Amino acid sequence: MDLQTSLMTFASTFTALFAIVDPVAVIPVYLSLTDRYSAHERAAVSLKACGIATVILCVFAITGEGIFRLFGISIPAFRIAGGILLLLLGIAQLDAHRERVKTEEENESFARDDISIFPLATPLLAGPGSISTVVLQSSQIHGPLQTTLLLIAILLVFVATYFLLKSAPHLYRFLGQTGINLVTRIMGIILTAIAIQFIIDGIMGVISQIKAL
Repeated sequence: MDLQTSLMTFASTFTALFAIVDPVAVIPVYLSLTDRYSAHERAAVSLKACGIATVILCVFAITGEGIFRLFGISIPAFRIAGGILLLLLGIAQLDAHRERVKTEEENESFARDDISIFPLATPLLAGPGSISTVVLQSSQIHGPLQTTLLLIAILLVFVATYFLLKSAPHLYRFLGQTGINLVTRIMGIILTAIAIQFIIDGIMGVISQIKAL
């Protein structure tokens, strides 16, 4: 693939991943979980969580094709399944009711000294949706350039996430719950469109496989 196509794939990956992580929507839960922390401790937790989430998604980006081979899953089938999952998450975001952490998980986290790994890094930041997005994107790339761009896109998403979480108290005061819901719905529209495209690509792939028989 040429450089222009690679850059378009990079932009698509960044947009899709940022929409599914949706760090603005994480802010209310994040503030609740870190209410007992000082500003310095909160920043340290955010940095550690974003670092761990980056590593998790990079591992799946690199091993995505191996996962397909291990379980005997065709790429078109995974695109359809992943697209449906992202579609459901996107629809939930349109209603601004996407459940990030279950109530029992949130209650359990209050008793933890360190919440950076669970539930912040996973499942809040690197959850099923973001993992599926990365694996789907890795199935469409070829060569070291596109792999590098995919990893850079993951890194940039979590750099942006870190700074948004670091500024969470100020952003929450500025946006309020209404503003956060609005941003969540916008991200939901983007995610829904991306999910539909994944499903279409998967169906076209299945049709191509049938024609080749």
